[in-house]
Amino acid sequence: MAGERAERGSKGRDGRVRQAGARRGTGGRAALTPQARWERLVMRRPGLALPRLQRLIAREGEPPFQALLGAFFILERWGRGPELQAELERAIARALQHRLLEEAAELSEALGRMHYQRGDYVQACNAWSQTLELADDETRWACLARIGLAHLCFALGDWARGGRVLDQAELHYPQLGDDPYMRSKIALNRAVSLRATQGPQAALPRLDEARADARAVGHRDYEAEAMWHHARCARDSGAVAHALTLAAEAEDLSRRCRYRWLQAQTLLLISELRRGTEAVPPAQQALALGEEIQSRSLQAAAHGRLGQLMAEQEQLGPSWYHQQQRQRLEATLGQTELPARLEQLARFDTDPHGAEGLLLTLGRSGAAVATVADVESQWQQARPRLLEALALTALDLRWTAGGTPTLIGGAARAGRSSQALSLRNASGAVVGELVLERPEGAVWSRADRSRAERLAGWLQRLIAQLPAAEAGAGASDAVEPGAQARALVAVLERLSSVSGDVADPDLAEALELARRLAARLA
Repeated sequence: MAGERAERGSKGRDGRVRQAGARRGTGGRAALTPQARWERLVMRRPGLALPRLQRLIAREGEPPFQALLGAFFILERWGRGPELQAELERAIARALQHRLLEEAAELSEALGRMHYQRGDYVQACNAWSQTLELADDETRWACLARIGLAHLCFALGDWARGGRVLDQAELHYPQLGDDPYMRSKIALNRAVSLRATQGPQAALPRLDEARADARAVGHRDYEAEAMWHHARCARDSGAVAHALTLAAEAEDLSRRCRYRWLQAQTLLLISELRRGTEAVPPAQQALALGEEIQSRSLQAAAHGRLGQLMAEQEQLGPSWYHQQQRQRLEATLGQTELPARLEQLARFDTDPHGAEGLLLTLGRSGAAVATVADVESQWQQARPRLLEALALTALDLRWTAGGTPTLIGGAARAGRSSQALSLRNASGAVVGELVLERPEGAVWSRADRSRAERLAGWLQRLIAQLPAAEAGAGASDAVEPGAQARALVAVLERLSSVSGDVADPDLAEALELARRLAARLA
């Protein structure tokens, strides 16, 4: 798994997150802010940046979070991430103590990467779980944590769930179009999934995409990783000579940029592609690298390969030794706990009915409307699918009466749990509301709230196309009678729920008459 600290965001004095990738633009080096230039230095000149960061960390009793993360990014690529494990854990505790949830989420995501590379998959799962608990869905840290969880699903062979979690990562991150680093990372993971499920040819376009984005952002690690995956595709296609050439190029680039985890992986692939005694040295080098970076999963794979080679050469003693070491290391990984842990974290696979895909389709539809009736038509077409995809018991679009927001913020119907979002026209005036309902006591997760806001955003984009007379005070007059009757029922039901145990015969009679009218006009 590649290093993540390439295009960091930082917090200014006003507390707002500044994403370097989002502000980079296409103007070249002159367009970069001082912070963005520093981030590029950390990524492209790590040997120059690391001593400065280490001096800053050493002289501060409580090192700045961004300095710590910058140093970890460099050391992680060099296979020395565990050197900062204790500092990371203390920084997470400090951030939580001061309620700096975004910083804690970012630090926890980095800790998860360190555990993953070492082969401590359950600990990585726990760290990424904490990130998603702390971070908003739209942040880069939540996107990275989901990508990590997809890796864990892939490690178990659960390709379907891993693909869905990767979908979540891509759909929730609004800055993806301005972030070639993250696009490269997602494309690499898509390629891994496609190679395993559809074959090597299906993965090649995503690998080309990943390599192009990696070059655009100057991330040689991901460029080398794309070459490694390309070599694996060539191997799967039977092009052994081409695979060996690509693997050698990936090994050379990963060695030059000191990405030792990937260098070990490429050496294992080279060993697999060679035969006889020529296959032994690269496997031995991979084992040495695995020991240096304390990656038990890499060590286990290297011992397994050496055990196989020794058996082929009828060296039964060395073969038995390597196989024993492989079994011992695999037993310490604790991966038997991982399936149950991922089941506990099933909330990360939060889109079994395809809500994200449906919302994405609606958002990209570009439907043109000219009247409120056109908006109602678009709504009625989408509503049945939305009810199922969002797992709702009711979903209503309600227009305000006479331009007055009488329905906004009202109480939920008795026995229901609801979310209500205001809808505004192009001038900012409230013209209606979107109401989502579930049974009483239902939990509305962060993902549920995010989807509700995206649905409301789609409706507001439709409403914004309407002329002022249609979308303003006269909107209620343009609504068909059945919608007006349903709106009246909703108002009376809310008044009834507010009155509580105090029965109002007149209100009850009015509600009953309104329901009959709505049923007749339906």
